[in-house]
Amino acid sequence: MAVSNYSNYSNYSNYSNHSNHSGLNQDELATFGQGSSLELADALNSAMLAIAPATAILTAADLKTAMDPVKPALRFRGMNARHRQHLLVAELTQGLSVVSATTDTAKLLNAGTVLYSLAVIRGDTGYWAKQIQDLRDRKWHRDDRLNEIVLQQTDLLSFLALALPVGPDSHAWLATLMDAMFAAIFRYEVELKAAFAMPRPVVLAPDLAPVIQTPAHASFPSGHATEAFCAATVLGALFPSRRSDLRRLATRIAINRGYAGLHFPVDHHAGAILGDILGAEFLYRLFGISITNPAGAEVFTTADKQTASPKAETLFRNSLEDYALNGTVLQTTPWAAPNRPAAAQTALQWLSTEVLEEIGK
Repeated sequence: MAVSNYSNYSNYSNYSNHSNHSGLNQDELATFGQGSSLELADALNSAMLAIAPATAILTAADLKTAMDPVKPALRFRGMNARHRQHLLVAELTQGLSVVSATTDTAKLLNAGTVLYSLAVIRGDTGYWAKQIQDLRDRKWHRDDRLNEIVLQQTDLLSFLALALPVGPDSHAWLATLMDAMFAAIFRYEVELKAAFAMPRPVVLAPDLAPVIQTPAHASFPSGHATEAFCAATVLGALFPSRRSDLRRLATRIAINRGYAGLHFPVDHHAGAILGDILGAEFLYRLFGISITNPAGAEVFTTADKQTASPKAETLFRNSLEDYALNGTVLQTTPWAAPNRPAAAQTALQWLSTEVLEEIGK
């Protein structure tokens, strides 16, 4: 089974265009063999004519075998990866939506219930000056992280695998789940970035001179932070002993974008919480695990505004490292073990069963 490795969708400028595919991809074939070509078509035709009987009789048994509904395990396992991912993403995102009343506020809703509320205060000069100064201080320490910065443009999973050495050969269905989650996350990154349309740091401070090309989309929230923390949340629930290390690595991935000069610190913070909330929602839909703090999360970009809300996450008065291990968005009590679906009738139910079998739970 071919498993793709798109570990960061936030910088893919032309990933989602399947409308121009005039034929099957190599990994979308229903049988063994190579991709279609005129030479192969002619050879297959002559081979079948040589062995086929003069007449073929269709029996009732043949018809029943061909037409009977396929069991979910076979239906989804035998489906090509692109179609299967579409079904998984649809189930992961069902009922989730971004609503933006103004250019300064936006909310992530689940069937009308607020999961996450964000707001920015654009005119606080002192706050944004501190954000820029943080990036200027980091600018002089880029050398230590340059390789990570470059590689993490398109690969996050290699770094998260430092805490959890699993891969597509040993955990093929877990890899399928990760791909589907990243594709689902991408939707909300795009919608929230579009809602706020926040400039990149270099717009306010050209002297930051980013060491890699600045992506042509908005800064807030950070897609890398969202993806890294979502992955750490889901993998940490399935492998609890690795949770802390996964979250530390997610933090480093997020902060590296600041060292690169591409994101304000607040972008990482907002993305980290978004990743946690999406990861928690995905876990509930997959395995019935409930890990979200009932208080929820509200995020603001200034401490004085944040103090006015008793529900607000204290993240912006602390460091991202502190949030990763002590934040209040997720429960701090031990999480329940994953549940197996009673019947695997949907793509998500089927995949959750496969993943649990794969990890021995």
